[in-house]
Amino acid sequence: MEGLPWEYTWSIPQDIKSLVSLMGGNMATEKRLDLMFVPGLRTTDLGVGVASGTTLFNPGNEPSFFTPFIYNYLPGKQYKSVNQSRVNINENYATGDKGLPGNSDAGAMDSWMLWQMLGLYPVVSQPVYLILSPWFEDISFPVGENGKTLRITAENLADDGFYVQSLKVNGKTWNKSWLTHGDIANGGRLEFVLGSNMTVWDTGAVPPSPGHGA
Repeated sequence: MEGLPWEYTWSIPQDIKSLVSLMGGNMATEKRLDLMFVPGLRTTDLGVGVASGTTLFNPGNEPSFFTPFIYNYLPGKQYKSVNQSRVNINENYATGDKGLPGNSDAGAMDSWMLWQMLGLYPVVSQPVYLILSPWFEDISFPVGENGKTLRITAENLADDGFYVQSLKVNGKTWNKSWLTHGDIANGGRLEFVLGSNMTVWDTGAVPPSPGHGA
């Protein structure tokens, strides 16, 4: 597994558990993942709209979409996914000319950003959402049938206060860095409390890897 191309991990979220094991465990995986976001390690041009001082992670190409959120699969490291989400959007998305990194490909880049701004990220081929951190204090939108609504609130949201301190899902205190589609398919409420501390609130089970051992 030496030299694994991280940029292709978007296609194998079914078995992150095996990926972490082959990397040498949680700590080794974290260190290798951290390197993906060190500015200046990539010397090649990543194209229009991508920030200078580029990282090994390519924010302008779909195969890299899942990479920043692998931190959610490491116990207590959800805050690093949140941090990379903020950094990547702030550096690579803007209004006006060249406001998207790379080619949007019929909305891929746009939807990637918007999911993160809601505080969620859908896992490919699974009824699972990784939890990030919302960019809105209070937002609601329809889900499912019969006029059901999902409401997402963010208490204490600030420019320097976007890390999750605690979370309630449908009134229940939550300690997992993910939730299932069933948790929100018929509406509900996600209540975030945010702050500037990189708090380890995600003490529950990591997201599932249904392909592990298959």
